Amino acid sequence: MTRPRRSTATTTAARRTRDAVRPRRSAQGTLLADYAQRGSECAFANARMLGRILGNVYDEALRPVDLRASQLALLWAILACEPVELSRLERITQTDQTTLSRTVNTLRRLGWVAVACGQDRRTRIARLTPAGRRRFAQALPHWERAQREVDSWLPLDDLRRLARAARKQKTALAA
Repeated sequence: MTRPRRSTATTTAARRTRDAVRPRRSAQGTLLADYAQRGSECAFANARMLGRILGNVYDEALRPVDLRASQLALLWAILACEPVELSRLERITQTDQTTLSRTVNTLRRLGWVAVACGQDRRTRIARLTPAGRRRFAQALPHWERAQREVDSWLPLDDLRRLARAARKQKTALAA
């Protein structure tokens, strides 16, 4: 017994439907599939993920003093260089102007940082207030705890070497 033949239109429509559901793998599709498996090798993605993980560890440790890790890092940089021009603080912290201004303004509203005009009225200079110094001092034991925790799974000496190499590379590229 023979099956009746389908019309050409019916088989073409069936083929189009099948192809739409199961597209052919193009050269680009093959390339993308090959690289999809390599995502864990990406230095950028790994560094960003590590930054988020570290930020969470420090943010959690600093919660009792109502301070975020990024705020403590900026207080620390100001304390180390004060009085410091905001443009110099941008270079020291490798922070873009918008992010730095936003964080400095938050710290200023909290009463932890004072910002004044420099000799040139376009220059802004930051320093810690007495309240900022107290908050910084209150945060240090919590920061120490976070440091010990991180050092237990990510040796801080290795991290310092990596950061030093990155700064050196950035300087070499800028020259």
